[in-house]
Amino acid sequence: MRKSDPKIKFVSWRGGRPRFTPSPTLRQRGYKAFDLRNGEGAWMTAGEALDWSRTFEREIAAARKAAEKSRKRAQPKQPVPVRFYTVEQLLKDYATSQAFRDKAIKTQQDYLQKIRSIENHLPDVWASEAEALSQPICYGVYDELRGKTGLHTANAAMRILGIAYSWGMSRGRLPGLIVNPAHKLQLKKEEPRVRAGERDEIRQLVAAADALGRPEIGDMITLAVWSGQRQGDRLEYQFAARDNGRVSLRQSKTKVIVDIPESAELRARLQEAGKRRKLAEVVSAHVILDERNWRPFKGDHYRHLYDQVRKIAAQGMKDINGREILKPMKSCATLRDQDLRDTAVTWLFRAGCSVGEICAITGHSLNTATQILEHYFARHPEMANSAIEKMENWYKGE
Repeated sequence: MRKSDPKIKFVSWRGGRPRFTPSPTLRQRGYKAFDLRNGEGAWMTAGEALDWSRTFEREIAAARKAAEKSRKRAQPKQPVPVRFYTVEQLLKDYATSQAFRDKAIKTQQDYLQKIRSIENHLPDVWASEAEALSQPICYGVYDELRGKTGLHTANAAMRILGIAYSWGMSRGRLPGLIVNPAHKLQLKKEEPRVRAGERDEIRQLVAAADALGRPEIGDMITLAVWSGQRQGDRLEYQFAARDNGRVSLRQSKTKVIVDIPESAELRARLQEAGKRRKLAEVVSAHVILDERNWRPFKGDHYRHLYDQVRKIAAQGMKDINGREILKPMKSCATLRDQDLRDTAVTWLFRAGCSVGEICAITGHSLNTATQILEHYFARHPEMANSAIEKMENWYKGE
């Protein structure tokens, strides 16, 4: 290129003659070098070469723009994520609702545990659309959950799922549903468990608590069988509810108010507890305390201590010299703390109380108390013996 040759884009000069020389990028696009001649075959002048360069630049820009549009059209659009109301969201919304908070703390904890069983064992169901569940699907959920968690947890989880669906439907969260898919499922009935303690078993448990140096556990056992109250209510029992020799409290689970006289057995235990507390110079609103630290019992700690007492009651106990201070009673091994409430129901009935009188003491519904007694009758033939004896006496009297 001579110094006198003009600088024009895309144009190189050889001996004063213009020639198109493509860049490496243009070569990759298929362009090849060629001489720049006009329509008559003569070499282009500098002015003609400049016009050609500008026209060529516009063509390249147009081609590049067209290629860009084509590439954009060829690219598939990113799918828009489908948003729907999931089973997870339904259960979480229900668990933070006022209807849920209205329930007793222990009930809330139990519900959350059962909800977690669905999350942990059935992640596909947990993430699925809530309105997609039908009753047949719910039966499949139940069968799978039952195989993984057992009958009790599966039954409870499905009942809670049904409650959550009812809540969601009534509040417009599930507009596509007309029928609750988890409602009125024919779940397999659990074998009812009623384990009533006999008098010697209760005495053995109390004696084991005393021998273990845990008289307050014996006090809790005595309070259970002579009041028929739930463990949580017994742990929270306060002096404000103990007035003029009566036990008066509102049950935390059902909100039922019970007002019953203290039995002589219970009064004697609580009087001894009061003496121990006075010696320790402890003041507390709670009637029964953990006497190792003089604080109210935590539920888990109490249950741990009760299991220790039950074990001692079943196996017996010896002193450091190997002398037996408590004879073993193996039947105590199956007597759980929650059985003490059923014990109260059956003791009251055996004492001649009507079902209505029993409910006035324990706070059970008539239906629940009747179910406990029906199960008790099936396992205690002495009730049948007593009934036949009464019938024979009536018959002979005629």
